[in-house]
Amino acid sequence: MIQRRLTYAAALLAAAALHLAYGQYATYYILLFLLFLPILSLLLSLPAILSSQAELYGGFDVQRGRPCEVHIRVSCRFFLPPELYKLKLEQKNLFLDAKSTKEKVLIYGTEKKEETFTPDTERLGTISYRIRSARVCDYLGLLAVPIKRSGTVALTVLPNSEKPEPMPELSVRSELIRKPKPLGYSEDHELRPYREGDAINLIHWKLTEKMNTPIVREPQEMLRRRVVLSMDLYENYEKEQSVLEQLRCLSDQLLESGIPYLLRYGLRTAEIKGEGDLERFLKSLLSEPIRDEPAQPYLGGSDTLVYRIEPGKEAANEAS
Repeated sequence: MIQRRLTYAAALLAAAALHLAYGQYATYYILLFLLFLPILSLLLSLPAILSSQAELYGGFDVQRGRPCEVHIRVSCRFFLPPELYKLKLEQKNLFLDAKSTKEKVLIYGTEKKEETFTPDTERLGTISYRIRSARVCDYLGLLAVPIKRSGTVALTVLPNSEKPEPMPELSVRSELIRKPKPLGYSEDHELRPYREGDAINLIHWKLTEKMNTPIVREPQEMLRRRVVLSMDLYENYEKEQSVLEQLRCLSDQLLESGIPYLLRYGLRTAEIKGEGDLERFLKSLLSEPIRDEPAQPYLGGSDTLVYRIEPGKEAANEAS
């Protein structure tokens, strides 16, 4: 656009010099035509400008380092589209409280076009994108006029899984005692002689035939200590990333074993009973600016297993 404006200015100066030198009607009309040319171009471009728009869409939650796409679509309902679309996108990581502006130019007349770009997902956080400005150029490429823009994309870069060293077997350490399970099926069971009132489907038929006396499988369930994961919040990004990725690993271990747990982070707590609870916690945490906040101590008895997650590869400290 700058080059075209310089070319137009040079042509206008040349026409003015020619008119001053000769003062003829022809030179006068040439100068007048050049003066009104940008206005004429703008008027001819108005139908395309008024029917043009830019839209931002796409994006989804993704684990750190995984690819993700955001789409920009420009369109024009006039049969002669604008000469140039020019967009500026604003990107902000809410977790790191970092903002940047990136320019995306879609060049030369098209009624509809879609561009795709891949956000940087190497750092945790909720990243929002919006079109800061959208402009199209007239047919001469001398003027840029704002057009309608819409759409805001927000995606959350979630932590990967990182094993603490050494890896604690929380599912084993939380075990207390097994007891009979009143109702339902369990893979864990004990064998005992049949008692009046036992359900028929509990009878172990092969062992009954072998022992020549009724034997039943009695389902067992494990009584466990309450598991509490404790983590500080850090303004240091590397420490925060390490803690959250260890949390992901420990959470997977517990939930795969069917063990819910209490998460204490900073001054707050969260009950984690399934993967959805953890995802909601992470999205909430990563949508706020990073901060320094020590976790409140949890005062539990012998029926509580508290595991403190520390940043880095160092072992986390456990207290029963």
